Amino acid sequence: MAGVLDNYRRILSYPGALAFAASGLLSRTPMAMYNIAFILMVQIQYNSYEMAGRIAAVGVVVWALQTVPTARLVDRLGQRRAMIPLTALFVVGTTSGVLVAMTHGPEWALWISTAVASVSGPLGSLTRARWSHLLRDDREIHTAFSLEGSLDEILFIAGPALVTVLATAVWAPLGLIVAVVCNIIGISILLSQTKTEPPPRKELGGESLGWRIPGAVVAAAFIALGLGLVFGAFDLSTVAFADEAGHKAISGVLLGIISGGSFCGGLIYGARHWKSALWKRTVVFAAFITLGFAALSIAPNIYVFALIGFFAGATIAPTMTNTDTVVQRVVERGQITEGLAWLRIGIGIGVAVGAWAAGWLIENQGARSGLYFAAGAAALTALIAVSVIPWLRRGTDREPHTSIEEEPLAPPVERPIA
Repeated sequence: MAGVLDNYRRILSYPGALAFAASGLLSRTPMAMYNIAFILMVQIQYNSYEMAGRIAAVGVVVWALQTVPTARLVDRLGQRRAMIPLTALFVVGTTSGVLVAMTHGPEWALWISTAVASVSGPLGSLTRARWSHLLRDDREIHTAFSLEGSLDEILFIAGPALVTVLATAVWAPLGLIVAVVCNIIGISILLSQTKTEPPPRKELGGESLGWRIPGAVVAAAFIALGLGLVFGAFDLSTVAFADEAGHKAISGVLLGIISGGSFCGGLIYGARHWKSALWKRTVVFAAFITLGFAALSIAPNIYVFALIGFFAGATIAPTMTNTDTVVQRVVERGQITEGLAWLRIGIGIGVAVGAWAAGWLIENQGARSGLYFAAGAAALTALIAVSVIPWLRRGTDREPHTSIEEEPLAPPVERPIA
């Protein structure tokens, strides 16, 4: 086990790394809790999965649309100046949503509330940008991005389970309130760490990507779109599947088990320095996701579902790490937050469509139809990965850096854009 953790210990020994990794994790709590918390609150208050799916989809669409503009703002102004007002919007929107739902207000008011809350900035990219600023070796960046993916899964292990318990056993909106409090604490600590904050783009002499998006980034964004379809459909379908089985209260536990598999898969994946080409690994893990979610869609009961889910989940974090690494390799250092935002747009659009479609299917045909949709989306993800191989290869195919004593590869800001 010590050998597996050596690479992680190495990168966390850099000054400030452990502090921003930990506080960044806390600041990202809404990524794991907000969507499922809002779905449960609306479903409990209004007794409609379809309505919950619609509202969740609206929030995710707005979140996807805001990622690139807010990421550009972060790159241009710096994390501290940009994220303080964006965090305030998240708090105001969430508070409004709770008040509307608890007074059984109209659906359109919930749309507005979740839309405002979704303008929360590129939460998932802040620490990844700090790693790209801090590290210079591609192998270390691979390990750092794998660590971030695994840390995300800690949230997705604990978050849905906690939200489900809070919403069903204590008070419907309590999960949202916990997410807000954790976000405020985490983002406050993160933004106070100015020594590891990447400098604004103007200090690096760079410029925005604009619409000059490298082909490899576009390819990775389409893979992320497929993953978003899977996630959006699967989260809602899992809640409904557990509900139909008479165990709604443990739906969050089922999601946590899948995230636990993703955590383990990401940790093991990032501990190894791979010699195979990045594009090959991206395609292979997309195929593994298809197999895993196809098996989940035919699980006969929640016990088999949980068992398969752990192994299916083990493919998620490595795939996300691969798409993040594609972006890191082909954009300049001052564009990393913006580059990663295009992946979040893909995921966001996918989650919105997946949640909306699954909500309709569940309402009209039952939970199993939503699981079938998620499995089909996983197959589509693999198909997309295969179809974009030329773009992935053109942007990332090169000899891996294999010796710690060798001169490190030039950081992204010094590489030409593919």
